[in-house]
Amino acid sequence: MRILIIFLLLFLNSQHLIAQHSNELYNDGALISVQNGAEIHVKGDVHMIGGSLENNGLILTQGNSYSDNTFQQLGTGTYRIENSVTNAGERQFIQGSFAVRGGQSKIGTDDGSFYDLELANDQGVVYLVSDANSEVVSSATQNLVADVRKTVNLYPTGSPLRNTIITHDVGLTGTISPPANGSNYSSVFGLMSVPASSNNMLGNTITVNGNMSGADAGYVQGKLRRAISSTGGIYDFVLGLEPAATNAQRGVQYSRMDFDANDYDVVTGYFQSGSSNTGSSVIECAGNLVNYWGGTNHGEWIFEDISGVGSGTYDMTVWPQDANFITSSIWIISKNNAISGTANGCGPSPVGLSRYGFDGFSEFGLAAVISALPAELIGIDARGELDHIDVNWTTATENNVSHFELERSIDGESFNYISSLDASGNSLSLLNYQYNDYGVRNSEMYYYRIKTVDFDGFSEYSQIVSAQVNKEQVGFSTDAIFVYPNPGVDVFSVSISSSVKRFLVLRTLNNLGQVISSQELNIVAGNTIVNITSEEWASGSYALEISDISSGERISKRIIKN
Repeated sequence: MRILIIFLLLFLNSQHLIAQHSNELYNDGALISVQNGAEIHVKGDVHMIGGSLENNGLILTQGNSYSDNTFQQLGTGTYRIENSVTNAGERQFIQGSFAVRGGQSKIGTDDGSFYDLELANDQGVVYLVSDANSEVVSSATQNLVADVRKTVNLYPTGSPLRNTIITHDVGLTGTISPPANGSNYSSVFGLMSVPASSNNMLGNTITVNGNMSGADAGYVQGKLRRAISSTGGIYDFVLGLEPAATNAQRGVQYSRMDFDANDYDVVTGYFQSGSSNTGSSVIECAGNLVNYWGGTNHGEWIFEDISGVGSGTYDMTVWPQDANFITSSIWIISKNNAISGTANGCGPSPVGLSRYGFDGFSEFGLAAVISALPAELIGIDARGELDHIDVNWTTATENNVSHFELERSIDGESFNYISSLDASGNSLSLLNYQYNDYGVRNSEMYYYRIKTVDFDGFSEYSQIVSAQVNKEQVGFSTDAIFVYPNPGVDVFSVSISSSVKRFLVLRTLNNLGQVISSQELNIVAGNTIVNITSEEWASGSYALEISDISSGERISKRIIKN
């Protein structure tokens, strides 16, 4: 029977050969030639065990397709899988090695691949099964189940449903439970048409709006590989995992690469849901702190080239279809849990997000700016000293920070601005800031807070801390007198701390010992601030004398006028 079928096919031109449901087309080592315009319709399964098929017409099978890893297939004809006449409502699969067994150099030399493949199963799915049962496939090639050298049509004319390709083993009966991660799919579907084109997969309906949608159909569920031209070009990877409910990490996860000149040869990709993608915080996207890594919430695309040593730059664009992303206005594509590629390649949404200048392959995920806060303050404290209060604060990170404003209050509710300190701008290191507040009295409790302001005007407040001057240390000594700013320009402020009431005389002397200003003061216990106007002074060094009239104590301070 096999010899008769092979003999008829060798001379078939425009006639139809229709096998019975229980019959199969079985090639056991012969050369089968289907001429241009000829059609072969097979109601049963197709077995290609060794031998060759030169298909320049049409082969239509209502059953499954089997091969081993010695089978060779050439020609520019169409191979169509449908179950409209027999086997309606049944699963159909491709099993074995209808594949280019290696890289591009094997096309046409060790090659069982289809030229044009049409999928029209009435269940909307065609499976790729790596275990060829009695048609033994070697371990080196068993996961290369099916390749196409031109196009795969997922919704050909007359097809009842758009077909999805699932690259995983499946039995004839029983429940189908495809893996939740692409790494666990057992086989690979390939597009070995080297010229770059988005028309290598026909009939898919992939939405690119970022929503989980029942309209997404006609894609490769599992693993997809593509032959890449050495001159570059744009290559689509219409792949993903099984459709699932809203907020799931599955469904179509479409991506696209735009290659420059390269030597990658063949690139394989799949999607891994729940991948860790735990990168460190990094300053990127024009000075923003990228500190959200979406692997756990979303997943990652995993790509590798068949040679493992290929090189060349390319751009990556992704269209994730999850509905559970965080809210962020700055998104970035990550590679290997880090930020690489051309700097500042960011976008406002993860959908249609691009980044440029990648080289080499591995994991590609999504990162974002998760917090709008300009700085992460990890400590603020206020400490009373002899004649002032020392305010300190520390930042762990700074993201686009302009400056810090120190505010003071005597009741913990109404705060007033007292000073501003410049920030570093952007930092991932611990930074310490300090301000000595001499404008305080030793009888008061003071409250402080820090206002952090970024370059866009956004601000946030720290927690409130409090302190008062250390009364036990306050006396009339050199340490009790502080002049600021020093050097100064137009006005000097003199902070005087005392534990008792005092009657003082303040005099300023020039370098000739001449008194150029003098004033008498009745100060109360605590801290007193006195201003000395110096607008008319010449630049130079001056002596400030503070004398206690009652005790005769005298303190001198040197001040410099700029």
